[in-house]
Amino acid sequence: MNSIIFNCIIQCIILITCIIIMFIEHDLNSKKEKIHFIISAIGAIFTFISFFLVNEVPAPVIERKSDYSAIILSSDEAMNIEYKISTNNSSNGQWIKYEKPFKLEKSAIIYAKASTLWYSSEQVYRDVYVAENGLVYFSSAEKPGDTIVNIKTEYNYNDPVINGDTGNHYIGYEIKKNDILVKGIDINGNEKEIKDFTYFPKILKSGKNVIEVEYSIADGMSVKSNLYVNGDNPAIIKLTADCIDSDIYTDTVLDNTYFKVKGTYEDGTLNDITDYSISPAKVKEGKNKVTITKNGLSTNVFINVIDKEKIAKHEEEVNDDIENANEIDVNVKYSGNLDEDGDLDYYKLCLNKKGKIIIKFTHPKMDKDGDFWIVSLFSQEENSRVEMKASGRNVETQSSPVRVTPGIYYIKISQDYYSDAKYIMTVLFIEENDSYEDEPNDDLSQAMTINLNKQYTGNLTNENDIDYYKFNIKNKKKVWINFKHDKTSEKETLWKISLFDDSDGTLLEFDSTGENANITSYNVRLPAGNYYIKINDYYWSDLDYTFCVYSKNEGIETENENNDDYGMATPITLDSSIIGNLQSENDVDFYKFKLKVKNSVKVTFIHNQIDNNNIFWRFELYSEKSSDTIIDNKNNATIEVNGNSSKISSVWNHLPAGTYYLKIFNYYYNNDDYIIKLS
Repeated sequence: MNSIIFNCIIQCIILITCIIIMFIEHDLNSKKEKIHFIISAIGAIFTFISFFLVNEVPAPVIERKSDYSAIILSSDEAMNIEYKISTNNSSNGQWIKYEKPFKLEKSAIIYAKASTLWYSSEQVYRDVYVAENGLVYFSSAEKPGDTIVNIKTEYNYNDPVINGDTGNHYIGYEIKKNDILVKGIDINGNEKEIKDFTYFPKILKSGKNVIEVEYSIADGMSVKSNLYVNGDNPAIIKLTADCIDSDIYTDTVLDNTYFKVKGTYEDGTLNDITDYSISPAKVKEGKNKVTITKNGLSTNVFINVIDKEKIAKHEEEVNDDIENANEIDVNVKYSGNLDEDGDLDYYKLCLNKKGKIIIKFTHPKMDKDGDFWIVSLFSQEENSRVEMKASGRNVETQSSPVRVTPGIYYIKISQDYYSDAKYIMTVLFIEENDSYEDEPNDDLSQAMTINLNKQYTGNLTNENDIDYYKFNIKNKKKVWINFKHDKTSEKETLWKISLFDDSDGTLLEFDSTGENANITSYNVRLPAGNYYIKINDYYWSDLDYTFCVYSKNEGIETENENNDDYGMATPITLDSSIIGNLQSENDVDFYKFKLKVKNSVKVTFIHNQIDNNNIFWRFELYSEKSSDTIIDNKNNATIEVNGNSSKISSVWNHLPAGTYYLKIFNYYYNNDDYIIKLS
């Protein structure tokens, strides 16, 4: 029951009761008593009337529907509500009884009042604006967008074009806005294309990718749709092959160590191929046509095969020192022997091209285990480049590959145990371009300059070799390293790869085993500056490795590394978002924001959903004026983020004006990007 009506009934009952009591208590026979009674009755009636005069009716509330489509009037009491509409800054107009939510055709002032019996509330009003699409709102801050109630999404699959930008369904592809077609459906069912939408995540992974597309129709209001994109590996469309050994003997059984095979893929990339077929596998003297086959594709390699007994050139004595060294050519066989105990044979090699050298040394088989020959390669400055020993039982010995730049080099053949047996020595040389390692690059001062997003090949010539590379970035980038090599059965760590800056601070470090033939590091975000890559061995292997430093430009909406402490915190403003990641298990990310006045702050943490309930991220809030963690509304000092909770929020109410710091750190490590929204 309406409280005002209820009060009226109570007052009437009180008035009637008072009159009855007066009749009972007074004898109205005398004139004086009658006068007293009349005065008392008038007083009771006056009290009753005063109640009606001073009782107040609560004013109605003017609101809009949550979908912005109409105006709603409401009151805390069950009362009649009336309203009138003014479009000329005047309150004149006809009062209309409110029965249900109503729409407006143009912006106006809405006046409203409530009444019950003979009571009326005070008159209230509110400015109401009408958008072009017919939606109503009260202020520019909540102005709605289009009258979109749903969205439909499609993915534009592009056919691959070699060295082009298409093939947008490949693994690792960064989705562009023009890859997605979004159509909005309005209240009337009409469709129109929408451009100002957001989507996440943006990098395709293998298999089914769920892309969340969101379109904002007003502050705090949006519609969403899921887009499903399959991430595929590009197929090989072309093979190329070269024989890495120009001199092959008759009856040699070919395997994949004789060839360098590369595949061109649909997305324009060029990668080494190791699992291919060879036909024929055994070659004969003369010109041989060898066919390399992979996935239905083939390419031909033509090889000149020579008789092992046909040696091109012979040693010329006296060549016992550098001054009298025999000049030789690459890829030509030379025969010789150590004439006597203590004899030395020197050979001189003049190179005018950059490339890779492998020294092949053969001799007649001997029923002895000892090392009889020592074969050394060194530069004109007498810096040793490679050394190997040849035993009696091993008919053929081959050195580790060593990369050389144009210049003069020497080969020395000396004895360990003496033998005068004939040997055959060949300097195998493969010309290489600027995508191969420049030796020497054994320390920072000799580091080879490389470009981002380009593959480079190198190797560790011996157990003590270290390879250094350097690169420069001119603006903030996200960087990661891919490291590859031929697969072996070795389970131990063969290579250690590290990334560091001018201050020698390690930013990234990872290992590669023989079995792990293709490994990609975590992402790191780097500011402009000089950076270095160091590759060294753990258990030594002279296999070639290939690496690439991939990069992606970063905008102002990403964290600034190094932001591992308060003094280096990345600035963030209210009502904005920023992308970051923990680049290592020990990484900590700090963000800084300022409040000019007392305010409440909400932090939302978003990440790709992980099918794991472990805690991967944690965050805390600190004030510049205190070292204590600030407790949030749920009495949490540390907010924990599980893998399967893709979004979590925390609120701190009534924070005083000042500077605040948000600290992000890990529990179980994950390198995925996260998004921080501050509102």
